[in-house]
Amino acid sequence: MEKKKAVFLFGAGAVLDWGAPSTSHLTELIRTSGYKIKGGEVTVTEFLYSKLRENDYSEKEINFETILNAIEELIVYYSSNNSEVKQPSILKCLFDCNFEDKIFDFSIKGGEEKNGYSIEVPSGNKNFISQNSYSKETPQQFFLLHLMQELLSVISNEVIEYAYHGKEHSKVKLDSQHSYNFTRWMSHIEKDHILRLYTLNYDRIFKILLEREGIEVFEGFEAREYVPYNISIKSEIPKILSDSKSNVHYNLHGSIHWEVLDTYNGFKSPDIFLTTGGHLQLNDMALFEQIEKGKATILSNIITGYHKVQKSILSPFRQMYSSFDRDCILSDRIYIVGYSFGDEHINQILKTVLRCNKNFQIVIIDPDFFNNRMDRYLYMNILPHYKGPWSLPISDVTSNYFKYLDGKIKVHTLKFNEFLRF
Repeated sequence: MEKKKAVFLFGAGAVLDWGAPSTSHLTELIRTSGYKIKGGEVTVTEFLYSKLRENDYSEKEINFETILNAIEELIVYYSSNNSEVKQPSILKCLFDCNFEDKIFDFSIKGGEEKNGYSIEVPSGNKNFISQNSYSKETPQQFFLLHLMQELLSVISNEVIEYAYHGKEHSKVKLDSQHSYNFTRWMSHIEKDHILRLYTLNYDRIFKILLEREGIEVFEGFEAREYVPYNISIKSEIPKILSDSKSNVHYNLHGSIHWEVLDTYNGFKSPDIFLTTGGHLQLNDMALFEQIEKGKATILSNIITGYHKVQKSILSPFRQMYSSFDRDCILSDRIYIVGYSFGDEHINQILKTVLRCNKNFQIVIIDPDFFNNRMDRYLYMNILPHYKGPWSLPISDVTSNYFKYLDGKIKVHTLKFNEFLRF
C-alpha cells in the first residue's frame, strides 16, 4: 500500500530544547550589535528601536525581525530607482528622513563616489575594511548593507553555537533524551508515512538526527549527515519540484549551512550552495538585486525581517515553498510545532488548505497557545470562512489536549520535549 504523507512545520519553539536562542535573546543581541550612531555610544539598531517606541509600538510588538525590517526599509529608501541616472527611490521623492545625520557615521574612502568605492565606519576610520561597491549602490545604502551583513552574522553565530555539525566535531545534542525521543517519534510515523519536514529555523538538526537513525532525508541538496570540508553542493531544483515520494527536510527561511555565491562573476546570477558547518554573512561579498523595481533586496543564506515573500522567490526558496504548498494541500494532516503564526506567507498556505481540503487536520504543539490567545487568532485569521461564534468551538478537552471543530484542529499545550515523551 502506498504510504501517506506526514507534513511537519517547525517554528522557533521546536528547537529550544536543542539550545536555540529565544526571540527575546536575539532581540537583545540585535539591539546592542552593529555600528554606533554619530557622536554617541548608542547603536543604530537601538536608535531605531527607540524611534519605533516613540511612535506607539509596544515593547512586545518589537522583536529582532522588526528592527531588521526597519533597516531593510531604509535600504529601499536610500536605493536608486534608476542607478544609471542616479534617480532617487520613489519613497525618497515623497518623504524626508529627519534623523539621517544620526545614523550615518561613515565616510567614502578617498572622498569620491565612483565605481569600486569603499567606505570607512565610523567616518575617517582607516582600519575599517569595507567591501568595494560594484553594483552602483548609493553610499547610504552601502553603509546599511554592511550593517545588515554584520547583524545577520550575529544571528548566524548564535545558530552555529547549537547547530554546528561536522565529521570531527558537533555541537548538536545528539545523545540527549529529547533527541532520542524525536527519532523514536519520527521512526514510528515513518513506518507508514513519508516524512515531509519543513522548518522556519536556520539549522538542519532534525535532518541530522534522522540520518543518524538510518532514515535518509533529502534537504534540497544531495548530502547525508554532514558535508565534507571545502565542498559546496549545488541545490537540486528539479528534484525539489518533482519528488514527492522521498523523506525531506526543507529550510523555508534558509540555513546557516547555505552560502550565496555569484557563480557567473556578476551580480545577476547568484546561486545557493550547501557547505560545511556554519556560514557567516560577513565572509561573503555583499549581493543584492532589485527583485521589484526600485526595491533593493539583500541576498543572504537566511531570510529574516518582513520582506520574506520578496526574498523567497529566489531558488531554492521558491521551489521549497511550492513543495510545502503541494504537500499541505494533498495531505490529510500537518503537525505544527513551536510556530506562532507570525508569517503571513505561511498562513496563506494554511488558509488555502483548510478551505480546499475538507479532510485536513492540524495538530498544534505549543505550550503558550492560550497565553498568546492563539485560539482567537486562528478563528480571526486562519479560518475566516468558518461561520460560527466568536471563538473556536471546543469538541473535547483532556489534560493539555484540546479539540476544535470536531477534531479538525487539535492542540497540545505542551513543550515539544514534553510532547515527545509520550
